[in-house]
Amino acid sequence: MRVTLSVRVFSSLLLLMGAISATRADDKPPVDLKMGMLQGMFRDVQPAMVQVLSKPFRELVYKQTGFTGDVDLCPDAMNLVEKLKDKKLQLGVFHGHEFAWAQQKCPDLIPIVVTIPPGGKAQSMIVVHVDCKAKSAADLVDDPVTLPRGTKAYSLLFLDKCRAGLGKAVAKPVTKVGMTTEDLLNAVVLGEVAAALVDASTLDGYQSLQPGAFKQLKILVKSEMFPPAVVAYRKGSITEDDAAKIRKGLSTANQNASGKLLMTLWNLKGLEEPPADYQQKLDAILKAYPLPEGK
Repeated sequence: MRVTLSVRVFSSLLLLMGAISATRADDKPPVDLKMGMLQGMFRDVQPAMVQVLSKPFRELVYKQTGFTGDVDLCPDAMNLVEKLKDKKLQLGVFHGHEFAWAQQKCPDLIPIVVTIPPGGKAQSMIVVHVDCKAKSAADLVDDPVTLPRGTKAYSLLFLDKCRAGLGKAVAKPVTKVGMTTEDLLNAVVLGEVAAALVDASTLDGYQSLQPGAFKQLKILVKSEMFPPAVVAYRKGSITEDDAAKIRKGLSTANQNASGKLLMTLWNLKGLEEPPADYQQKLDAILKAYPLPEGK
């Protein structure tokens, strides 16, 4: 998920919270349901704004399902898993690869819904100018890999894998918080930046909008397909009926105005029931990116 902090986004948040509050279907007393989210989902966002940015998701869950409760921001996936195991939380929102790790620690985690990313795929790649002589990340000896604002967690994981065993200065990541991905790709085309880390959906969009400039780019290396982010619970922490209610409510959230606004804010097409091959995708990404030692 990508969240970009700006006046436009903050205004959208206020509009969204107002829209959700105005469209609650009934006055039934809410059922408390505590949710955990990862702080890494708010990369490049000031800490003071993180709670504000997490509130619309809590409000959307309330509107769609009738459940309410606090959102707990967890430092990492293992901390979130422990809170689910200790019954301090009932729902957890994980990046796909981190959910695969979480299942290693808690096999009875069950996905409720998964995100639908733009373009339907979560994949990352290092892009260079078409005239670049490099054949792999190892060839970027004196060239940093520039990251745009809001770089996704799976992209960072992929870059770490590309740099494994290389010198500290080789393909060194450099973040440009003031640049969008489009800005960064333009900089690669103009020769102002040697290499950029981008996600597949953004590159596809760039190709559609700027086909001429796109021809000046080439993909140096690309990642595996990552499973999408997921909302999950631990078996027994909520009833199957409640899980089904949450699944139905969140998977139809993009069918109303407030839900559509939130999906736009989070750069998502929507939420859906986990596809039949979701566990296979989790198993595959776990082989490519095993649970880090010490976790």
